[in-house]
Amino acid sequence: MSPEKTAPRNRKRQLPTKAEPTTDSLQPPTAKRRKLENQQRHRTPSSFWDNLSRQWLTPRALREFDRRTVWPAAPVPSNRIGKENIHLAGLKRFARHGGPSLGSLRAYPEPGTTTLSHQTMNSSQSGSRKRARTGRESDTSSKTRRTSAYDGGFEQHLIDHNVYPEGYGGFSNLREPHNCEEIHARLAIPRASLSPSRFSREDFWNFKEKNQDALTENKVMSKVFPIIAGTCDIPSQENLLFGNLKDLTDGSITKAKPDFFDGTRPAELHRQIRADLDPYIVPSTNTTAPCVPNFFTEGKGADGSSAVCKRQALYDGALGARGVHELRSYIDGGKSYDNNAYTITSTYHGGTGDLTIYSTHPTPSNDPQNPIEYRMTQLDGWKMTRAPDTFRQGATALRNARDWAQEKRKELIAAANGKALNPESSELDSSTHSFMSPSTNGIIDQESDTSTDELTLESAPHAGSSDRIPVGSRKDSPLKVSSSRSVTRSSARASGDGRK
Repeated sequence: MSPEKTAPRNRKRQLPTKAEPTTDSLQPPTAKRRKLENQQRHRTPSSFWDNLSRQWLTPRALREFDRRTVWPAAPVPSNRIGKENIHLAGLKRFARHGGPSLGSLRAYPEPGTTTLSHQTMNSSQSGSRKRARTGRESDTSSKTRRTSAYDGGFEQHLIDHNVYPEGYGGFSNLREPHNCEEIHARLAIPRASLSPSRFSREDFWNFKEKNQDALTENKVMSKVFPIIAGTCDIPSQENLLFGNLKDLTDGSITKAKPDFFDGTRPAELHRQIRADLDPYIVPSTNTTAPCVPNFFTEGKGADGSSAVCKRQALYDGALGARGVHELRSYIDGGKSYDNNAYTITSTYHGGTGDLTIYSTHPTPSNDPQNPIEYRMTQLDGWKMTRAPDTFRQGATALRNARDWAQEKRKELIAAANGKALNPESSELDSSTHSFMSPSTNGIIDQESDTSTDELTLESAPHAGSSDRIPVGSRKDSPLKVSSSRSVTRSSARASGDGRK
């Protein structure tokens, strides 16, 4: 009797079988899934489009239209002949003899052009693969640009919420801030650091070279803008998301993120004031960042859009003007409007070399839903790459604007701190004109119609709309309160107080 045959033994070590992956197990998302999730996370809310008074034809609007449109399902083809009914031997014989004639088909290439068509197709596919690999488009192809949240729809949204850009509703002195001439005179005061002896023609050519080499927005703001803004002891920050501020409109637009802004160190403002006005004057969740920002700059590279830059400045300026308005209302014990501007914004385009300075101020509105209007006003503009004198004028204005904005912050913060420390004291009126002049030890004559020098305003408050002090035309004249009383300034402040 022969022994039973047994199956050959597997000498290899048996590995334990892996359990089938369950749907509950966490798997890294695919690139396509991550892209879809990112698009959903950053998609503009539907309420943004529903509440626009006017729809603009932008890439974002087209994507929203596609999202809301229900496209009909593709028709299902009718059932074809079953495989069992196909005579495979006959089909193969038919194919060996050349198959059906394609000569009657439309758009079928003529004999002899097949090779050329094949080469063209391969060239097109090669170009597509090259663009996918290098990220560059050919000269003849249409360029796909990145879309921005700061498009025409964004500007329309701000207008619908009473935030008006430069020139909206026509140009009129009624829409300008009452202290517009005062700001103009302050911006024009010469600075010693920009005199021809200290900023030479060679320095100007060096600036032009750096501006030419700065192709991106980051390079413009890190290499070019500091030359214009100079160096001074003013708390500032760059590219900081304003994530702590209360929404300016209905919450359907992106949070502001200025390229550059000036503010005040939080320690200089009373803790109770910061707590009470936190969503208006403390822009970031980082409590060490400057607060009460009222000077902003938005920049763009050579290929950047100047229209987008201006819309960003409009948004920044409205947030800054709202914070200053809330601080003034805290001082006065109520809503106060003096139609004066305390907020400055500026834009710089590296491709064109254009520097533009704006002011933003609040005014009362008749709209019960939006009781405050914010208006943007252009103060001046310069072609910084044109000539050394033009550069000096623009840089002088920007540096003076930073100093002026800091002076206004200090005035308001000093008054607010006094109010917080002495809550029982009498409230200041809406113009905050009861400040003492440091040199005369008395209140500035509010009925005076003589000239003033803006350099003395660092320790004096700003007068209201009804008691403004007119500014003289001479930039180098001392402050004259009346014919028999004058305030002198130090030579350091007359030359730009030592700031670069």
